[in-house]
Amino acid sequence: MVRLGDSRINFNRIRFLQGLIVGLFILLAGVVFYRQYVQGDYYKQLNDQQCLRRIIYPGQRGGILDCKGRPLAIQKPIYCLYVRLDYFRRYFEPFCKKNHDRSDQQEQLWSLIHDALLRHARQLGPIPFEVNSRQLLQHYQQNILLPLKLSQGLSKEVYARLLNGLSEADPFQVGIEWVRTYPYGSAACHVIGYVGKVEEVNEGIEQGKSLRTFVYKREQGRMGIESMYDEILKGRDGVEIWRVTPGGQKQSCVWSSPSTAGETVKLSLDIELQKVCEKALGSRKGSIVIVDITTGGVLAMLSHPGFNLNDLVPILPTHVYQEIEQRGAWLNRATQGLYPMGSIFKPIALSALLRTGVVNADSSYVCTGLEMVGNRAFHCYNHYGHGSINTIQAMEQSCNVFFYHYGVQVGPDALHDEAVLYHFNEPTGIDLPYEVRTFNIPSPKWKEKRFGERWTPGDTANMSIGQGYWLVTPMQMVRFAAAFSRNRTNFRPYLVKATPYKAQKALPDVQWEVIKTGMVQAAKIHLPSFDNLAVKSGTAQIKIKGHSEFWHIGWLIGFAPVDNPKVAFCIQIEQEQPGVFYGGTKASPIAAEFLRYLFPK
Repeated sequence: MVRLGDSRINFNRIRFLQGLIVGLFILLAGVVFYRQYVQGDYYKQLNDQQCLRRIIYPGQRGGILDCKGRPLAIQKPIYCLYVRLDYFRRYFEPFCKKNHDRSDQQEQLWSLIHDALLRHARQLGPIPFEVNSRQLLQHYQQNILLPLKLSQGLSKEVYARLLNGLSEADPFQVGIEWVRTYPYGSAACHVIGYVGKVEEVNEGIEQGKSLRTFVYKREQGRMGIESMYDEILKGRDGVEIWRVTPGGQKQSCVWSSPSTAGETVKLSLDIELQKVCEKALGSRKGSIVIVDITTGGVLAMLSHPGFNLNDLVPILPTHVYQEIEQRGAWLNRATQGLYPMGSIFKPIALSALLRTGVVNADSSYVCTGLEMVGNRAFHCYNHYGHGSINTIQAMEQSCNVFFYHYGVQVGPDALHDEAVLYHFNEPTGIDLPYEVRTFNIPSPKWKEKRFGERWTPGDTANMSIGQGYWLVTPMQMVRFAAAFSRNRTNFRPYLVKATPYKAQKALPDVQWEVIKTGMVQAAKIHLPSFDNLAVKSGTAQIKIKGHSEFWHIGWLIGFAPVDNPKVAFCIQIEQEQPGVFYGGTKASPIAAEFLRYLFPK
């Protein structure tokens, strides 16, 4: 017989157990709810990170054309052989578990691939590997989902036979890659630039950002237009998201966005004119820049020595880089070279003299071949002297003594301010990377700050003929020539996109005509077979380390036609051998070559 007390105890136990079970069920339901709904996104992300992989591949790069649509940089197809390393996982992983030596793993993977390819090589002949065993293992460990390029530059015949003979299940596949090529080789190399291969994740791609990402190498601009307009040229990357097995093998593509090709960039450059200039300059060190005054477009820009752009792609070999470095060929002398002006400063100096009223069209001075400034004698290049010479003749014959005499009178601040008026203290703004942005525009304050020394009258004498501390680029000089041809203070050159700029009238027309007439007369000396031309030559002295004597930079700036200016130009040549060197003598034959092309009549 069950007593009443025992029945109550059993009933309480049952209720307790029921409550415990209900409580546990509610707790379990709460945990399930929390995991499923509150932390659902978190666990989905973890699952995606384990099961999904993102692959980014580049769009085809856009081309670069000259002003008449001639291709300067294009994509050329090459035929390649690839291997899918994930195919060999089932053979390679057991070996790796038993053998942890990295060199043995490299050799084993190399042997697996070599043996698998052997049956195709028997039919087609030797297929050279362009990767080594170390690169194979590295790719296997880091980028197994991406096919590895074994060989490039297959012939069309071999490519076609492999294409027909390989099945989808085969670890080897063939395909076409597009690589950068430059039809004109070294022509305009500093302007066009080149590309290099990079593995770079586009941070702007949000889809699958948290997933493990594999990136195909893409071409990135390294200098010139290729670098300046890389964002336009490179196009938009494509994206694929793949579901993979626990072993990392592809199963199915769950999302994709195709790549888009880059835009074509058209330059103001005329490649035929560029070739004429390069032939005219020959093997000399120097630069030439020609601009269209009416539009601002750069028609030709060259710097020598240069290099063949095709030697730098698809990769830049170390020995090629070093050879270019040793020759000083990386430097774009037109936009990055800094040189003293010499006598091409004299139009600017005369502009200051006329503006301040120190001289006028009728002023004159007697050149005896030297000018005493304090206790120091400053010589004219004509040691016998020019005799009595007026303002226009001083510009025509580039008389140093005339400019010494009146330059000291006008003073260094006026000469400095005139250079600033013509924007010599600023870069030109040409749409190329790495244009020099710091120049030497001397003044007494500048010398005190730079060297802690006082300015002397001799500094002013040197300054007045473009010697001393001046340092400018050829690009700045062609900007001045173009601006001055229209009696303006500024000009903005471009290669792809024109940008607005401010310019004011430089001088009253009467004063401007004085300088221009002197430059027209100078053209009759240097280029007598050309009419309607204005030029100014210059020869600047520079000190070269290891040489006791001065060496020289030769200049010639000008514009044509004088009555309706269309083009302005600047030629800069570096002396490389000892001996007599005059800028006008060296540069005039070069100018004659491209002027005949520009004005055939």
